[in-house]
Amino acid sequence: MRVRTVVGITLITLAGLSVLSAATGQDHPAPFAIVHGPYLQLATEEAVTVVWHTNRPGVSRVEYGPTRAFGQQTVSSRHGLIDNDRTSHVVRLTGLKPGTTYEYRVVTREFVGYEKQHIVKWGETVAGETLSFRTLDRAAGAYTFAVVSDIHENAARLDALLSRLDWASVPFVIFNGDMVNDFMNPDQPFTGFVDASVARFARRIPFVYTRGNHDVRGRHARRLSDYFPTLDGRAYYSFDHGGVHVSVLDSGEDKVDSHEYYNGLVAFDDYRKEQAAWLEQDLRSEAARRARFRVIISHIPPRGANGYSIEQVRAQWEAAANAGKVDLWFSGHTHRVARLDPAAGQNGYRLIVGAPDTLVRVDVTAATLTTTVIREDGTVLDTSVTRQR
Repeated sequence: MRVRTVVGITLITLAGLSVLSAATGQDHPAPFAIVHGPYLQLATEEAVTVVWHTNRPGVSRVEYGPTRAFGQQTVSSRHGLIDNDRTSHVVRLTGLKPGTTYEYRVVTREFVGYEKQHIVKWGETVAGETLSFRTLDRAAGAYTFAVVSDIHENAARLDALLSRLDWASVPFVIFNGDMVNDFMNPDQPFTGFVDASVARFARRIPFVYTRGNHDVRGRHARRLSDYFPTLDGRAYYSFDHGGVHVSVLDSGEDKVDSHEYYNGLVAFDDYRKEQAAWLEQDLRSEAARRARFRVIISHIPPRGANGYSIEQVRAQWEAAANAGKVDLWFSGHTHRVARLDPAAGQNGYRLIVGAPDTLVRVDVTAATLTTTVIREDGTVLDTSVTRQR
C-alpha cells in the first residue's frame, strides 16, 4: 500500500457528497486527493472532531498522539460498520486530556468498489501533513475568542476580519450563522468560508458552527452535518473553557413554520421549545454553576429588533437565560451592530449583535469579559466590559 502525503490543500470543486467524480477525462481521472480540510469541530476538554473531504469515496482514520510518533488512531464508523462510501470524513477523537497539545494527521484510502462478494478494490492512500491542536481547559488562564456571523459566502471579507486576531491567544472561533446563503450547491461552504478558515486557522484551532436561517434553507441543508457534525445528533450543546460556560443554540428559521416560503418542510417552533427545556437544565448543571461567566450563542437575537423569530427566541429562551444568570448573549441576523445592556425586569445579560462586516473579539480574564466590535478595516465600533457577578 502506497501512502501519498498531501502537504497543501488541493482545491477541486466537489460535485456531490456521496460518489464524486473528479475526472479530467474518461480515461485519465484526477489523482485521489484531500480537497478540503482538515478542520476541527466540537472541541471539549476531552474530545475533538476532525473533518476533511476527498474527491472520491474512501476509508478514513486519524492518527494522533502527544508526539509525532502518534501512537493512536481512530476510524470513522457507524453501528459497527466503517464508512467506505463517503467523501466527507468525520472522525471524533475521545479520551483526550484537558489543555493538552496533540499531533495528528488524517489518512484516507480510496474505496473503488466491490469487485465481487467479499473482494474490495482499493485505490491510493493519501495522508495530510502532521498538524497539532490543543484541547480546551476550564482551568485555562486569560485568552481571546472571536464571534463572526452573516458572512454570506464573502470569503475575502472573512479573511480580512480574521486578520485582526492575535492567534497565539485564541483557543476557538465562533461562526454564528448565515455563513452561507441558501444552501443549494455542495461547494458553498468551501468557497464561502471553510477554505479561508482552514488557510487561516481551522486546521489547528477549532471553530464552533451555529446554524443561521439561511444555513437551513436549500436542497443541501439536510446534509449540513456532513460539513459541520453535531453532538449526539443535536445542533445545540455546551462546552467550557477558561471559566466560561458556552451554550450554543440553534434558532432556526425566521418566519412562522406555516409560511408559504417553507412549503410545509420545517418544524422550528417545537424545536425551539425543545431547546428551552434543554437550556434550563444546561444552565443548572454543575459546569454552568461553577463557571465564572455564562454565555449564549444564537444566530437570531432575543431582542434589538422586531420579527416573529426574535419574539420566539425571547419567549422560549430568555427566562432560562435570566434564571441561569447568563452574562453575555451573542447574535447576528439583523445585519446591524447593536449592544443592549442588562435592563431591570427584562434581561440580566448583555446582548451583542454583530453585522456582516464586523468581528466581535472577546478578551477573557478571571474577572471580566471585554467585548470589542471591530469592522473589517480595523475601526473599533464598540467596547464593553462585563464583570463577574
